[in-house]
Amino acid sequence: MDIRNSIAELLSLHNCVIIPGFGGFIGNYAPARIDPVHHTFHPPSKKLLFNINLKQNDGLLANEVAASSGLSYSDACRMIEEFADECRFALRAGKSVVLPLIGLLYPGTEGIIHFEQDEHANLLADAFGLAPFISPPVIRSSGALQPEWANSVNENKHSGKRFILPRSLKWAAVIALPIGIATVIGVTQYDKISANFASNAGILTSAFTRYSAASLVVKKDAPIRLKPTIVIPAIKAPVAETPAAMRQDDPFAVIVGAFRMQENAEKLISELKQKGVTASIFDQSKTGLYRVTIGTCSNRADARQLLATANSTDISGAWILAK
Repeated sequence: MDIRNSIAELLSLHNCVIIPGFGGFIGNYAPARIDPVHHTFHPPSKKLLFNINLKQNDGLLANEVAASSGLSYSDACRMIEEFADECRFALRAGKSVVLPLIGLLYPGTEGIIHFEQDEHANLLADAFGLAPFISPPVIRSSGALQPEWANSVNENKHSGKRFILPRSLKWAAVIALPIGIATVIGVTQYDKISANFASNAGILTSAFTRYSAASLVVKKDAPIRLKPTIVIPAIKAPVAETPAAMRQDDPFAVIVGAFRMQENAEKLISELKQKGVTASIFDQSKTGLYRVTIGTCSNRADARQLLATANSTDISGAWILAK
């Protein structure tokens, strides 16, 4: 198994992937741009940076390697460590390390590692299928055809004569302008005026039907004017989506946090509950960390879908745990 493919796959889903003991890649959103010199339109992309100080193992790459290769978590960590040693040995020897779909790592002066991103690959999931394209500049010829009125204007311009609009046309324009505005307003507001007239007619009908002919003769009271009531529709509060339930027999779980103290894990659960997300303590790892999950899944596809949903919300740092 090639760990480089796992790193590229994780970078398409996450903004930070760490190679324990070696360094980490950080992805940032870059909007679409236009190159005015080469007339090239570039779609939005994910710009990558390499930080040699990110060496702490967060379990993201190890879990991906273990799930993809069928190895245990400890064996996956050893495989990643061997890969990191190979990269360091190649850089010390003055060689470059090529990462498909990611870029190129090459040594610099005083032990500095430089990174150059692959410009032909785009790891932004929202830009899938979009490619740069070139739009040639529009060249306008001097001998383009012009309408007759433009030719007459040009002739008058070159001859020094000024084109004067007749007074009759000026008055016609002054009179036609308000008529045209009134016509447009009447056409566009006709439905609203008809609806108001119909509603007012219904109100008047309901008001006068309350009084019969006999009651009008005997009482001689003026009919009561009824004010139209405005009914405000009730606004339904949005219903928060509930995540997948936690089942201990499921082989995959989406972890959103791991804490040394149980109080911190319960604090995260309460914060997610306020956001409408159900979470619970999944288990306690061998190192004594309380791991918090937002749901378990029976297969990897459902787990990745739940992970993508968590990353699209305010939940950050989520990853998949494979038993």
